[in-house]
Amino acid sequence: MGFFDFLRTNSRNTETSEDQIIGRWPLENGIYSDAMRGRNEIAWRVGTGWFELWFQGLERRTAQSLGRRLAHAALEHEEYMIGLGTSDSPTGRDPRTWSRTSLLWETSGLGRFGLLEDEEESRLLIENPSSGPICSGVITASWEAATGKRHRFLWSEGKEDGLVVTLTQDDAKFPSPKPPNLEWKNPSVLSPGKDAGSEENWQDLRIDSPGKWSIMGDRRMFIHLDLMRRFEEYCLPYIDAIHDGRSESFIWEGIESTRSLWWSAAADSARERFVSEGHHVLVRNNSDWIQVARRHLSRNGLGEVTSAESTSENGGVAFNFSSTFHPAISSGILLACWERAFGRNGRLNAVIRDSKLTIEIRPAREIS
Repeated sequence: MGFFDFLRTNSRNTETSEDQIIGRWPLENGIYSDAMRGRNEIAWRVGTGWFELWFQGLERRTAQSLGRRLAHAALEHEEYMIGLGTSDSPTGRDPRTWSRTSLLWETSGLGRFGLLEDEEESRLLIENPSSGPICSGVITASWEAATGKRHRFLWSEGKEDGLVVTLTQDDAKFPSPKPPNLEWKNPSVLSPGKDAGSEENWQDLRIDSPGKWSIMGDRRMFIHLDLMRRFEEYCLPYIDAIHDGRSESFIWEGIESTRSLWWSAAADSARERFVSEGHHVLVRNNSDWIQVARRHLSRNGLGEVTSAESTSENGGVAFNFSSTFHPAISSGILLACWERAFGRNGRLNAVIRDSKLTIEIRPAREIS
């Protein structure tokens, strides 16, 4: 019996439907909220390949290996989510009984998990993992919640064998995670609803296998803002400079210097990813920017632009947001849209005032 055959015999029988995926993630005000874990827990719908290349770009710019920090951020995030008490916590050492946890994984696009062995060390196998570090951290938090014990964890990943997470019990004690602070705020989600064009947002959704689904042939997953902010906090103590890319293209007013470095690295990696995809961005007048932002930001839960106003005769534009997932990701992609529309490099100045985000994009070099 192969690894995946073993996993299939250890999985729940119920298959996740497309309606369950769509129903979990209502899109309102340009952001996806989580109907299963609290409607103010917002998330980014991102291609797994896009995220991996963005992550590699972040590592290049910071000259750091960040996989372990992403995994620990995912563990802390999942422990926090379980602590919210909005869904059943996994219990017992048999993952086949974790039906609610399996549903959370599959509707997030993380993959599917099963138990390989449970002796001195416990080993879990994840089939079709969306991200090795994220899946390793999330499954470790679930195992700790189910067993009531802390564990050290290691993971190994192969194309054929999936992701194997090895857990060893640890007597260390850590305080329960608290929600991270945000420099910006999004409007509270009061009731379920649908943005205009929500059916188009899920066009050609296909479940390829349990825990693996795609839109227009591109595999996607959801990543909560809570996880991203914890990852950011894990990175900050080690960042001293930006070693690659165009950090000079970004100014963040009102943000401390170290965080500003991380935001610039994250934004520039997002800009690079978008430009490399070769999107056509056509802008005839400023009102077209609302549709551009809706297509490239709002559809993926990255926020909503409410206005775009000209600031110069050379293409300068100021954007006001009513909501945003993370200013660095959203700003990096919007700068890339501007560069694709005008065919030249730009520079971005972002201001967070009264918890609202405003950004201005101008040409990197003023045309005389």
